[in-house]
Amino acid sequence: MTENSPTLADGTRGRSIRSRDRRLMRPFIGTHRRIIRASRGRILGHMGGNPLLILTTTGRRTGQPHANPVIGIPDGDDWLIVASNGGAATQPLWVRNVAAQPHVTATCRGQTDHYLARILPPDERNASWPALVRAYPAYARMQAKTDRQLPIVRLEPVPR
Repeated sequence: MTENSPTLADGTRGRSIRSRDRRLMRPFIGTHRRIIRASRGRILGHMGGNPLLILTTTGRRTGQPHANPVIGIPDGDDWLIVASNGGAATQPLWVRNVAAQPHVTATCRGQTDHYLARILPPDERNASWPALVRAYPAYARMQAKTDRQLPIVRLEPVPR
């Protein structure tokens, strides 16, 4: 891996996510996702003043679609999303799917678009980080909880 390559290494310090926690969160996330979709983002479609996107990735092992609500920070025609996993020591599974298959869809306010997801290399990540923390200050607290560097993913629109 070169110095400018993004890394998806898990950390050794951070919030622990036990399998029991995952089982409890699964129905909550599914319900949240359904409410966002049904209301076209009007209900539960924002967090900290930023829109929640429903990011759909292709499972790296199953090939099946996986949809996750993520905070989207607009950057021109692109979106920036942080793979925070709440400051856990482990990477969120969706970012591993993005690394394996970068063609994704994102739904915002009822509109679904196709994107090419790109995990930012360290220099671009570091340049983008201050703006993301200004947009959603909780990212700084999440980064402080873990020793892994929170990846930033840029979603670039794919012309249709």
